[in-house]
Amino acid sequence: MVKKIQGADGKIYRQVSTPSEVGLGRKRTPELILGIIGLVLSVISLVSGFGIASVADSLGGGGSYTIEILFGILISIVDFILLFFINKQHNVISIAIIVLGVVLLFSCGNFGIIGGIFFIITGIVALIRK
Repeated sequence: MVKKIQGADGKIYRQVSTPSEVGLGRKRTPELILGIIGLVLSVISLVSGFGIASVADSLGGGGSYTIEILFGILISIVDFILLFFINKQHNVISIAIIVLGVVLLFSCGNFGIIGGIFFIITGIVALIRK
């Protein structure tokens, strides 16, 4: 709804407000592009690890490798979803993206390196761009 105000001359004008006053915030296109690249690369690399995880689990892994790969895919999806809420609480969400990127980097072995690096870069870019 447009807010109307009355000027000193008696005419009615529309009040102009900035996007931050309305609640739209800053556009986050670079973060979303980096997040999409990170999601695609991490899911592709993690899904390619399912074959190796199944062989390792059949040789005595007890299913832990498969759970590790599924955990990495879940972290990637949660990390990508957080990008859509970055305008709500900018600093908290940016730090959460960085932390989940580090967890992905170190928890999924060689298969989480690329996605983890991209999500860490995405969080740093989001933190820098206030």
